[in-house]
Amino acid sequence: MVKNKVLVLGSLAFDYIMAFKENFINAVSINHDKEEYQSTVTADSRYQFFGGTAGNIAYNLGLLNIAKVSLFGSVGDDFESLGYMGHLKQFKNVELLIDVHEDLFTAACYIVNDIKSNQMIIFHGGALDKCKDIDLKEKISNPEEFVYAINSTQSVEAMANFALQLSDLKIPSIFDPGQVTPLFKKDNLIELLKKSEILIGNNHEINQIKEKSELTEENILEHVKAIIITEGSKGSKLIYKDENDKIFKVHIPIAAPNKIEDTTGAGDGYRAGILTGLTLDMTLLDACRLGAIIGSFVVETTGAQTQNFNSDMVRKRFFNTFGYIPPELERI
Repeated sequence: MVKNKVLVLGSLAFDYIMAFKENFINAVSINHDKEEYQSTVTADSRYQFFGGTAGNIAYNLGLLNIAKVSLFGSVGDDFESLGYMGHLKQFKNVELLIDVHEDLFTAACYIVNDIKSNQMIIFHGGALDKCKDIDLKEKISNPEEFVYAINSTQSVEAMANFALQLSDLKIPSIFDPGQVTPLFKKDNLIELLKKSEILIGNNHEINQIKEKSELTEENILEHVKAIIITEGSKGSKLIYKDENDKIFKVHIPIAAPNKIEDTTGAGDGYRAGILTGLTLDMTLLDACRLGAIIGSFVVETTGAQTQNFNSDMVRKRFFNTFGYIPPELERI
């Protein structure tokens, strides 16, 4: 049996980025006593990007073209009409196992940036809210073919359901709660950690998990095999225990991009690198290093799914960054 599949769970969304050439402060009128608010913002530009955690991860996995990807999610009728479906179908290794709700819109995030880099953000979940109704046990007939799954950011209920289903299917998973971390209750959070093999998040999210669960890093490592902490321009950190219960903390530097246009989606590129490394049976450390490489390509263009790279470019940047190429990566 060839075990080369990864399962991607998370959000699929449209990102609308707009620019406002003034300061929001000058466009807002607030009367706190009367609880009245008024604001008129006229954007001078508007760009549509394909986004969402699951979509961003799947796009990078498609470019890498190593793992066979099963992407689950819930979208609206506009997912096809606005081009997102065709955009992902360009990849022969990405299988779209999505539920289309014709009466709903695909999730959308509207972001307006002013001249001070202040942001006004409006998010509409739409069909994303239906992910909680997906039953992986009904949809997956061959769970033994999956190397790993990533349970990434969406509603708490959906993530909790998926964690239990993945555990029942015996598919090892990466728990990636992201910005919804504060919405988890303590007991639920601990239960999900017990159902997962790897925890990933940025410094802020990992600290929230420790505070919410009242667990230390050492306590968390009693439930998961490893903790991966992303630290932006400072790189990332892999924390794990060996067979003697000795804890190791390894710093992973960033890979230098040719230029930096937009950091949106870099973390999702990192996650795609990890999943690919695990598919190739790399060590988790090398998989994280591959994640750093993929993340560096993401920041070179505007938008989380506009970059392009191939295996030769990945190998070259890996060698230039770390001074060697893992044999598993050399062979592809």
